[in-house]
Amino acid sequence: MNRGITDTDVWKACDALLLEGARPTIERVRLKIGRGSPNTVSPHLEAWFKHLGSRIQDPGAFSAPPDLPDPVLQAARHFWDTALAQTRHDFDQRLQEAMAAAVANVESEKERAAIAEAAAFEAAGKVTRLQHDLAERANVLEQEKLARAAIDANLADARRQVADLQRRLERSAVELAEVRESARRDVAVAQERSAAAERRAALEIEAERSARSKADKRAEALERKLDTVHAEARTEQTQQVQLAARLQAEVSRLAEEGRQMQAREASLTGQVADLARSVANKERDTHAAQAQAALAERLVASLAPRGMRRKPRVTSS
Repeated sequence: MNRGITDTDVWKACDALLLEGARPTIERVRLKIGRGSPNTVSPHLEAWFKHLGSRIQDPGAFSAPPDLPDPVLQAARHFWDTALAQTRHDFDQRLQEAMAAAVANVESEKERAAIAEAAAFEAAGKVTRLQHDLAERANVLEQEKLARAAIDANLADARRQVADLQRRLERSAVELAEVRESARRDVAVAQERSAAAERRAALEIEAERSARSKADKRAEALERKLDTVHAEARTEQTQQVQLAARLQAEVSRLAEEGRQMQAREASLTGQVADLARSVANKERDTHAAQAQAALAERLVASLAPRGMRRKPRVTSS
């Protein structure tokens, strides 16, 4: 039955591997011992590496097999001393090189920090200018929105006036048709009266002619009456024609007002369209300025060194 792996087994295997010039690993230790799982060897190997530094100061801490010949043991010690001296020399040289590299790196970092700080201040100024420009554009956009609202109100009022004028025009057209019909009826009645009067006058004249010797004055009176009836009929017909002409002129005037209101509505509609395009362009410019401001802020945040990153002070406009 195999016994368990102890720290002594692992440490002896590691010392032997080190004396052989091989770096101790879990697999090499397991092969050296001939048994043991990685989970069992790993903690003992970590403990060996942890105490290796203090043991290097005492080369005698690395025990050699007791049956080694003295020349071999001396050769091993000489190999150890030589390796230790070379290691110390390499360590000192690498330490000096690392310190020189660290100093150069510090100087380089200082220069980069100065450049980054200057870039950060410049970007912060650019962000401030962009934010100021953005505020101005927002103000202009708000004013244009108010102007558009006023034009929309005027357009709505103009449309109401056009609709009211259209209703008045329709009522005037109906009234004109009614007046024309009434005038036609009145003219027809007047013509009928005139025809009846002419017939009556003709009958009376014929009767009077049969008795002209007795009623010449009466015939003349009837003729004057007939002339008066004709004059009244012509006067009434002229008045009806004048009334129809005035109504036609009023209808034409209302139609012209309607065309003018429609032209005004079309002009206001064009202004609204132009203003809508201007507002869309302003909003697009505003979005672009916001994107530039956000990009500049991210640039400031990326360029500023750690510990020096701060948000640029935004001045309210």
